[in-house]
Amino acid sequence: MSLAVLCTMETTNIAALQKHAALAAHLASALLMAAAASGAQENRAANLLASPALLANPHTLELLPSRTSAVYKPEEGGWQFNLHSYLAWYDGKFWAVWSSGRVDEDSGNQVVRYATSSDGHHWSPSAILVDDPDGPGKPGRWITRGIFVRGGKLHALAAHGEGPRETPQGRESWHNLRLVRFEWTGKQWANRGTYLDNCMNNYPPRPLGERLFMTCRDSFTRMSTALSDPSGTRWTVTPLPGAPPDDHMSEPSWYVDHEGTAHLLFRDARRSKYLYHSISRDQGRTWTAPVRTNYPDATSKNIAGALPDGRFFLINNPNQKGRDPLAISFSSDGWAFSGPRALRANAPPQRFPGRAKGPKSFQYPHALVHDGSLWVIYSTNKEDIEVSEFRISDFPKDPKHLLANPRTVEAPMDIPLATGRTSTVFQGRESESQFNLHSYLVWHGGLFIAAWSSSRIHEEDPDQHILFATSRDGHTWSEPRILARDPDGPQGPKRWITRGLFSERGEIYALGALVSSADYGKRGKDVVWKDLALMRYQWAGKQWIPLGTYAENCMNNFPPERLGGRLFMACRDRNMDLFTATADPSVPTQWIYTRMTMPPPFDHLDEPSWFEGPDHVAHMIIRDNLRSHKLIHTYSRDEGKTWSLPVHTNYPDATSKNFTGRTSTGWFYLVNNPNAERRDPLAVSFSRDGWTFGHTVAVRKGAPQPRFGRKRAAGSLLYPHAMEHNGSLWVIYSTNKEDIQITEIRLADLDLR
Repeated sequence: MSLAVLCTMETTNIAALQKHAALAAHLASALLMAAAASGAQENRAANLLASPALLANPHTLELLPSRTSAVYKPEEGGWQFNLHSYLAWYDGKFWAVWSSGRVDEDSGNQVVRYATSSDGHHWSPSAILVDDPDGPGKPGRWITRGIFVRGGKLHALAAHGEGPRETPQGRESWHNLRLVRFEWTGKQWANRGTYLDNCMNNYPPRPLGERLFMTCRDSFTRMSTALSDPSGTRWTVTPLPGAPPDDHMSEPSWYVDHEGTAHLLFRDARRSKYLYHSISRDQGRTWTAPVRTNYPDATSKNIAGALPDGRFFLINNPNQKGRDPLAISFSSDGWAFSGPRALRANAPPQRFPGRAKGPKSFQYPHALVHDGSLWVIYSTNKEDIEVSEFRISDFPKDPKHLLANPRTVEAPMDIPLATGRTSTVFQGRESESQFNLHSYLVWHGGLFIAAWSSSRIHEEDPDQHILFATSRDGHTWSEPRILARDPDGPQGPKRWITRGLFSERGEIYALGALVSSADYGKRGKDVVWKDLALMRYQWAGKQWIPLGTYAENCMNNFPPERLGGRLFMACRDRNMDLFTATADPSVPTQWIYTRMTMPPPFDHLDEPSWFEGPDHVAHMIIRDNLRSHKLIHTYSRDEGKTWSLPVHTNYPDATSKNFTGRTSTGWFYLVNNPNAERRDPLAVSFSRDGWTFGHTVAVRKGAPQPRFGRKRAAGSLLYPHAMEHNGSLWVIYSTNKEDIQITEIRLADLDLR
């Protein structure tokens, strides 16, 4: 029943009136909520550029390093118009196709050319894929529509049309329009007939759900979407919704984000000079009406897609005054793009004038990811077909984009379990050692050595001390012994918190924080750790020798490592405020402290880990104790002297301790609890560049219930430390804050490539 009908009903039944009024109010509320949701969705779609200031002056964009080569460069008197280029990799070669005409765009002699290259830079002489369909002086011509691999074969698409024509329905742009498929037989291109009638697609079809998807414009340039049946032979064409002035979309590209939402990005043929955006949440069956975005465009063709690190890219001409520069920007979620860079800028002068040939222009890009590079093919001045290779490692990094694909951990308990072997280092004993946490591991002199905090009943009771155990194989462990005993007895206020094991100049050291209190409710109000001092012990082969104070007022999280020739570690002071500490290795107790005071919401930074990437950027991965349930990321390009403003990443976290490291094969790893609900599972992800992590597997999942009624730690696998030894990654951690356990994962079993 509609709200209008309800509002005009006449009845003498008061109860019925009240009932109808309540229903009307409910419907009105639902309509308002739906309108609000629709408005929020439209606003999100419109904000395609993270900040308009990023492209306020496209001519000042930083130019990305590249290698550019000519695919086809016409000579005087040759085929002087060349556009609509596409690229594919097949049978060990790059294949390029494009439209080619004698002088003008869309002339009656327009054909499709192709060329090949084994390295992307040295190209074969071009050949004709399909020739002028009706000879010189007649209206038929071809427009290249893409090249793609399907079913192990190489296919090319070309649109046949006969030029503009006035009809009773209006002006046709392409009379007798049909999309034709060609197949490479190994020696030549074979015409396989009409692929879809009355369709000028923009890019070749790709899978969307269980079907193939592409967009089409009909002979009157009206935009539609096309979905195939599962066999890919029959198509359902659906007009795109939209009303003036947002009804003249052209030449879209598309991609699917990590949440499964499909995005179409259009050129606006009404020349608003902005990209338009439409989305589908049902695998392309229905689409929202396109909305104008804040992303500037020269009114040209764009290409968008996904990178191997999980980010999305968008290439277009963001200069509203011309098709120069050709630029790229990046997005971690597929909704908002940032980090724009120029791919090509300052186009050369045009050599051959012709109809619809704007001078000094780079346009109509297509892109292909291959062998660690993004290959972008395009037309320069609509006369030369060129290709530029961009190493993906040279692209700007997004510190928020720590996890390559958030969908891989959206169901944490479904993360695949790594093949591994788990053993118990120490099992807590009732009324004797019920609490065990803060475990660390080191290898020295043919032994694994593990150390951890332990107390009789509760975490950080005044009797808390440090235990250690040893093992030759990592699975059979000695009885624990005391590394640092309670300094003033179970009734005195002092207690220990283990702070790590590490090797320096061939010696093994242990660190422990000695405090007289651990009252976390005082954070931001008073001292949390009273009388805090970091103490050092040295391993003498059978016992630990105390060496005194290592650092004043420092609760480190992991032991120091070298950064730029100096020892470096991250600490929290007695008030739990974060700082960094550096020291000359020759005088390792003389630390220089640098505060990392950050504004809200980054004023509760806890338990960081850190590593140095292959580009010599240092990364700090931080627990957020304000419970965003996301890891925080900050980085330094000057060997830890200064750090970037922290950002919340897309990497979920149970608000627990994480650990990062690097394998001997160059893979960085990150161990944490990626379940926002609890500290289970314990998982590890891997990264080549240190910026974006993937290949996520569970170290352990399905923790047992605690034996000693420790409800806050129920079903938890937490506080990891890890190291590589003998071809395995060894992860030590606490189960339920009761038992110290270790899991060995053979690196060869992870299939890291």
